[in-house]
Amino acid sequence: MQQREAEHYILPANYVGAFYVVFDQASGEPLQYQGSARQYQIPANGVLLTQAKISEGAIAADKLRFFRQDAPEQLTEITARWLISIDTEQAYQDNTTYIFGGRPGVYSSSELKCDIHFRGFHIGTKSQILDEVNHFDIDSFIQQNKLNCD
Repeated sequence: MQQREAEHYILPANYVGAFYVVFDQASGEPLQYQGSARQYQIPANGVLLTQAKISEGAIAADKLRFFRQDAPEQLTEITARWLISIDTEQAYQDNTTYIFGGRPGVYSSSELKCDIHFRGFHIGTKSQILDEVNHFDIDSFIQQNKLNCD
């Protein structure tokens, strides 16, 4: 099975909600590395456009890391992952910040000559995720910003 490169996602301090990396964007950021890990610096709007191609395959849990940028040189790692469904009542009493999601996605449209690949996540407490705080749909973002495949 193909292994994907290590990935580090760096989010703005106190960011809550959906966040995405959209791949193969000529006007996007060049791919950055921190050591051997791809480094994705998520902007305040929650969508990073990158020139990089999506990294396919399986990834070990310890190679997929998430951070909040609390100060220019200070990162706080978010280690809690929400991988399974939970008791809703219990969720509203849990104040831990979680990362949810991470599957690759594809946006297709008859107006585009190719598919746009992205990876999407949510960050927040279970109640923020259930209440869809700052949740937005990447399809709408792609349409509004007229993203294309270059």
